[in-house]
Amino acid sequence: MSESKRKFTVIDAVIILIAAAVAAFGAYKIIPSILNPSGTEHITFTVMLQQQDQNFADAVHEGDKVTISLTEKDGGIVKSTRSEPATTIAFNSMDGVYANEVVEGKTDVYVTIEADVKTNDLALKTGGTPIKVGAEVPVRGKGYASMGYVIEIND
Repeated sequence: MSESKRKFTVIDAVIILIAAAVAAFGAYKIIPSILNPSGTEHITFTVMLQQQDQNFADAVHEGDKVTISLTEKDGGIVKSTRSEPATTIAFNSMDGVYANEVVEGKTDVYVTIEADVKTNDLALKTGGTPIKVGAEVPVRGKGYASMGYVIEIND
């Protein structure tokens, strides 16, 4: 009787590489949530709502309860608000330079919100909404709603 040895082929190597890649991806997704347990923290952050009407700026008040999510009821409380004339960068073809110009009838509204967030090493989140500087977040209150950008986070 002849015994045949099992030979290692290219197909076997590909199967082993695919299995290793799947295992590595699973570990990459699961291990951070195990090693970095989330906690809850109370933070304040400022959202800039650009080029809003003056009526919008007048509608936002200190103490308002706002929702900072489109699909969930995650929210916070407005701690302060201020507005400035809205500006935009425009090209001046006469001088060949870019300059800030005031947008007539529009204001930039800065809303400071206090909220409870879940924290870990990867992100600050209110429910499913990540709170990161530069992230676009919705701000919805009684009588107003808009999208704005987080420009500052304070612990």
